[in-house]
Amino acid sequence: MKKYGYFASILMKLAAYIACLMALSLGGCSLLPRAGPAASEVAAAGQVDNEVLFDVVEVDDRVVSTLLAQPKESFRARFARDQQPPELKIAIGDIISVTIWESAAGGLFTAAPPPQLPARSPPATEPLAPEAPRPPTETPAAPIPGIDQLLGPPNQPPGAAPETPFGAPNQPLGAPREMLRQGGQPPSGDIRQPLPLPIEATAAESDRRGATIPDQPVATDGAIDVPYAGRVPAAGRTPAEVQKTIEAALANKALGPQALVIVNKSDANAVTVAGEVVAGARIPLSSGGDRLLQVIAAAGGANAPVHETYVRLSRHGVTATLPLERLVTEPSENIYARPGDVLTLVRMPQTFSVFGATGRNDSITFDAEKITLSQALAKSQGLRDDLANPKGVFLFRYEPASILRALDLPPATRASIVGSPVAYRFDFSDANSYLLADRFPVRNKDIIFVADAGAVQVRKLFTLLQSITGPVVTGLLVCRRGNTKC
Repeated sequence: MKKYGYFASILMKLAAYIACLMALSLGGCSLLPRAGPAASEVAAAGQVDNEVLFDVVEVDDRVVSTLLAQPKESFRARFARDQQPPELKIAIGDIISVTIWESAAGGLFTAAPPPQLPARSPPATEPLAPEAPRPPTETPAAPIPGIDQLLGPPNQPPGAAPETPFGAPNQPLGAPREMLRQGGQPPSGDIRQPLPLPIEATAAESDRRGATIPDQPVATDGAIDVPYAGRVPAAGRTPAEVQKTIEAALANKALGPQALVIVNKSDANAVTVAGEVVAGARIPLSSGGDRLLQVIAAAGGANAPVHETYVRLSRHGVTATLPLERLVTEPSENIYARPGDVLTLVRMPQTFSVFGATGRNDSITFDAEKITLSQALAKSQGLRDDLANPKGVFLFRYEPASILRALDLPPATRASIVGSPVAYRFDFSDANSYLLADRFPVRNKDIIFVADAGAVQVRKLFTLLQSITGPVVTGLLVCRRGNTKC
């Protein structure tokens, strides 16, 4: 047994020597598995042989303030000349309706009045009617209860207005009460018949209707046809201007002509709405002006969530893209739509990617128009306390030349039209970095990487050695304490 114990002690010492050699050779080697480079390696990889591969920026208050001060894409700034409602003008292909009135009948567009019939002259002398016999005088009877409420008090003088609103049917107000008692009919000479309206008045009233010319499209030469006025230019002019032209052309031909021009349909004075909308369509513009959100609402609204929808406006060869949420929260960006605009609603879920020593390595959506670095790390379940190096939190992105100049950074040799690669480094061992992270804006397609702590590699090494030497040591101990041959 002593012999076996001697060999076991030699093997254990040999295993210890091998472990020490492996620790010395692999301690700083990349052969050990890890999620990414160490923090020092990221900083050193930014510049190799005087060649800037990417800029490494230590984040402080100046850096955050510079990033927040950069101008954003803006419809109001990009289309600064179009702040007022557009003046809608007639275009080729528009459907036009023209109505013309004249000041009197019998003109070009109104019928002549009917001939006036001669009025009948009354006879020179009117024959007298035979005198009717007078009825015998009757003694007034006793008053009947309730009759005075209908006919008035008995002592009311003749010709006075009744004191109650009741009376005999067809009885003119103010008639003597005796007329009511004799059947409600006054003498024939007291009835005034209504005078008939003159024929000229009825004819003028019926001829006040204007003459409407059938709808017609604006021809390719930009003109429309108006009877007795010929070809009237319309394209590129407002309806009021066309009205004045028609009135001037008919001034010496018609009787005080007045014209009304109405655009019934215009494809040119419309906005095309497409993309993530309920119903893509050409939305006609009103003369008072329509803003972008009104046009989108007229097309049925957006299908996608607001924070994932972007509005792409193309106007006169210039295209700009803005989040739909900004049009809602910033009314100054909700500019007026203009004829010929193309509005495309695009669904673009914004995402950022997280790698390294965090609780969740994934591509994560914003679920909002904008988020900060602190919110992004919270979505990735934060830094792992058993793995993460709080001084090695990096955010990678491409920055435009304007930000490089503001931060005094040299452009990288790998810079392209997308921008120059930049790595922003945070030191979360400093409590102030949490406040900076809460202001630092995260953009679409940003990459967040959290490096491992240095002790993690040593722990991984000992875990590897234990997996190799553990079974051997365990077997030798079993042989030493047991009676079995090893």
